Amino acid sequence: MSRPRSSHSITSAAVVLLLTGLMATAVGSLYSTGSSDSASQDLQPMAFSHAWHAGELKVDCLYCHRSATASRTAGIPSMQLCMSCHRNLSHETAETKKLLAHWENRDPVPWVRLQRLPDFVYFTHEMHLRSGLQCANCHGQVEQMPYTPRAASYEMGWCLSCHQAKDASKDCWTCHK
Repeated sequence: MSRPRSSHSITSAAVVLLLTGLMATAVGSLYSTGSSDSASQDLQPMAFSHAWHAGELKVDCLYCHRSATASRTAGIPSMQLCMSCHRNLSHETAETKKLLAHWENRDPVPWVRLQRLPDFVYFTHEMHLRSGLQCANCHGQVEQMPYTPRAASYEMGWCLSCHQAKDASKDCWTCHK
């Protein structure tokens, strides 16, 4: 004996809703832990120690990240800037040999970008530095970090809590295009 047609329709609708929910959950899970959050994607082509450069050697952040004072991004130091110091090293390590090889081959180091804000967010390092913030306010104590980790999660709530604490503008158009 067959089920009434309305019972079959309800069962079909429930199955479709269940499958849609499972697919949405799977896609959401992949998005929230996507490749941009994969630790393996954070591996740089050569070891770079902020603990050594900024900590031991006391190199100021803005010496290497010069464009931060006048640009949207802090930027990665040029090979020429790196070599201004590394060209004169008396002791070479395996990592500095990699750097020298890139320099000699005129081949830029393919650094892995660790931070990227959405296109609809308007942000400049320049504005935040001019307001008196220090690099460590957002990036942490990099002079103690032996590698280059991702910084804090730059999500809207995180930014708004800082704007609230610093009595900075919370108008949407301050940060959004």
